[in-house]
Amino acid sequence: MAIISPNIAGRSYQITYAALTLVLLMMATNAQAQDEYTFSRDVPEQTITFSTVNPYTNVPGSMTITFSGVFHANRLTEPLRLGTSDITGNQRGRFTFTPDDASQPTINGKFRFGLGGATQPQTDKIEFYFRMDGRAQDGSIVTFIQGEEALISESALEITFGKTKRLNGVDVQRVDANGP
Repeated sequence: MAIISPNIAGRSYQITYAALTLVLLMMATNAQAQDEYTFSRDVPEQTITFSTVNPYTNVPGSMTITFSGVFHANRLTEPLRLGTSDITGNQRGRFTFTPDDASQPTINGKFRFGLGGATQPQTDKIEFYFRMDGRAQDGSIVTFIQGEEALISESALEITFGKTKRLNGVDVQRVDANGP
């Protein structure tokens, strides 16, 4: 009968334990990788009109935004980020601010931006602000910072616009003919 020394027996348990741990980690990583996935949602051109206030003059009016773009999402399953998605994408479009007071100037412009961030946990919502450069009828430029909220999931895409802000508290500026 062969006798196995205690050192050899101890090492075989360590090797078996290490191999089993490695197999379990590989299985867990593979299962997690299968749960993580990506999807994209195209934003076909659409127009949304909403009430807002010109943040430079405090004049109420309506903002009409026509836009299109795309959102790319990576659904996360990491324990600390479970229920969120990393979002990237872009949007482009044009806008018109029409004041309720006809004596105030209408402002027209364009925008284009890339976006990135994470959705709020368990909501599929991402909130962000973007820059819109426009021109008033007298030629002066106006830069608005526009709030947006997007609900993005595999089966839904809803975009709403929020507060319109001024650019860092700066008043209306003039630019040359090459401006927006």
